[in-house]
Amino acid sequence: MPITHADEQLFSTVLAAARLGRATSVVERLSADYEREWEDPLAGFPYALALVAQMQVDWTRSAPDEGRALATYSEVIESLGDLLYGVPEHWLGRYLRIRIRTMMMPPEHADHPRFVADERARAAEDARELIERQAATAWQPWFACSYLLAARLDWESDDRDPDRVAELITTAAAHSASAVPFRSLGSILREPFLWYGDQPDVPEGGMVDRLAATLFPGQVRPRPVAGQGRR
Repeated sequence: MPITHADEQLFSTVLAAARLGRATSVVERLSADYEREWEDPLAGFPYALALVAQMQVDWTRSAPDEGRALATYSEVIESLGDLLYGVPEHWLGRYLRIRIRTMMMPPEHADHPRFVADERARAAEDARELIERQAATAWQPWFACSYLLAARLDWESDDRDPDRVAELITTAAAHSASAVPFRSLGSILREPFLWYGDQPDVPEGGMVDRLAATLFPGQVRPRPVAGQGRR
């Protein structure tokens, strides 16, 4: 399923509300919609997307309360699981689940390395499935982002494979040769490119820079030249 303007509008609305401390009512309303329409597999997606937006603001401002952070994380994973059980081809839902498990686990999970390893293994499996599903349909600009997330998961794993990382990046770049800028949900979708830019040893950095400049012009700084830091 494609990313829609409604997805961008909802995410932006909750981000703005969260910055003003007013997101709770929006999230609660979407939660009520989800509970009322639980037979519709798509009903939980707006709720999950809103929770992610609220987390993104709240967790940036201060360390989250341990109990609340765990409950929110679990709620997002469960809601996205319901969505993907009924609509396995939902691209953004699967991408968000990968992103949550890769970049947004509550800080206290660091004290439970087995849990972290299991969640990242599930994220890697989701990334493989997402890339396989992408291959069965016409290429969309945002498809490149799943390759970048998969590359990060591989690079950060205990059995990293630089050749596999390079292959993922090369494939994404080849498919995106005629891509156009994609601005919707840029705050989420450009994150893998930002991470890659801070990893000087990851292969194909120049290719990632060019791809980022195509998809997110002016939003991702290129990697520094060897021996030079960021300014």
